[in-house]
Amino acid sequence: MSRPLSAKEHALLKFLIEANEPLYGDRTNQWKTQVETCLVREIDSPYFLAVIHEESVEKTGCGAITLGYELVGVDQGVPVLIYAVAMKTPSGHLIDIFNVDRLDGEPLVNYPEAGDGLMIVERNTRVGGADLRHLYGRSGS
Repeated sequence: MSRPLSAKEHALLKFLIEANEPLYGDRTNQWKTQVETCLVREIDSPYFLAVIHEESVEKTGCGAITLGYELVGVDQGVPVLIYAVAMKTPSGHLIDIFNVDRLDGEPLVNYPEAGDGLMIVERNTRVGGADLRHLYGRSGS
């Protein structure tokens, strides 16, 4: 069953897209517009969301990329990985998946808030935001 993003989900996804602006430039404006009114459906959990696209878009999708910057938050001392996947289409990339994953596999207790409390990582290396390397040990610099 499809539904709109909640206010917290929308704020977090928008923050993630804005964090990726240095990598994707103006493409992020298209993504922010796309997620303003998108509908999603839950896959396996309420935090793993697939964006609903028109059938014609789904049929022409030909590959996907995980956005280069991901976010890391904390829920009760456990790292939470936040990322999005963009689907490649003939007219460009569209946000297709949005996931908020508590890394111990347990359900979230507190949904992450968009903002300075999140660490921005690229390939498991901190590139900005909060310094949560003590919790997310794989993070280099």
